[in-house]
Amino acid sequence: MNIPLSYINFHIWWKVCKPVRSKYRLSTNCLLVLNASYILSRYNNGFTRRRLRDFAAYYSDPKIESYITTLLTRNCLILAESTNKYQYYNISEYGIKIIEELNKSYENQLYLFCNKYNIEL
Repeated sequence: MNIPLSYINFHIWWKVCKPVRSKYRLSTNCLLVLNASYILSRYNNGFTRRRLRDFAAYYSDPKIESYITTLLTRNCLILAESTNKYQYYNISEYGIKIIEELNKSYENQLYLFCNKYNIEL
């Protein structure tokens, strides 16, 4: 049986996040925003709150504000530059470490899920 990868991703996301959430005391939503921050940092030299909100697409301004505040407090993001109009952020080395753990957890959970249900990717 051929199941689209997007269905599998949604199903295992909560299992992927569980050990990382517990270890770093970050919510699943914070991890999603951190992942979006990583992608933006990887392809841009910093990002603004608005760019992050537009990229993440699901969250409102107040939610993005609270997740950025949490990620800054936990040293996952850093304030790279502040001008009169904008604040630019980047992901920190600590944030990258968390993303790497998420990737390892994802690969592990995907492997377990596919083996359990005899799915070939």
